[in-house]
Amino acid sequence: MSAAERIRQPTDGILISLDALVVQRTDLPRALDEAAVALRRIGWIGRPVILMGRHVAGRDLPEDPRQREEWVRSSVGRGGYAVVAFEDPSTARGGRSDQAADEWRALREAQRGTWLLTDQPRQVGPARQAGLSVILIGPADADPSLRRPNYQARDLRDAVGHLLTMDVFATPSASRDA
Repeated sequence: MSAAERIRQPTDGILISLDALVVQRTDLPRALDEAAVALRRIGWIGRPVILMGRHVAGRDLPEDPRQREEWVRSSVGRGGYAVVAFEDPSTARGGRSDQAADEWRALREAQRGTWLLTDQPRQVGPARQAGLSVILIGPADADPSLRRPNYQARDLRDAVGHLLTMDVFATPSASRDA
């Protein structure tokens, strides 16, 4: 495949849980100080960035897609990302893990996602089962029954740094392909 053909191919996206970008305050959720810069840096990779979620800090986001996107952009900042509603299947009571993985797989396929950045340990197993590579932001979960992420990031900056490193070292340079 030539470099021109690769450029025309749709690229794989990076899914980011909205909760991973927001200070978890119940009175007034707000974006982490580094959220806008992190999104800009992830944009350097040249892949679609998709922010996903229906709830932030325990609050429901607007059902109307335009209003939801307006809320996200006013909270997180402007940028080259898409916003999609996604109900975290692992939060549903009595759900089966294969059912949760099917929902993550449907999201992965619909958004052409390859990576998930999340701060929710319960999302790691079903997302990995669905074929996503997962970066878990924050401390590791003490529950040994939970599946381990592909990378454990100490914070959002560390997660972005890992993605940038993976992009640099995982993609052959165009000069080697010529």
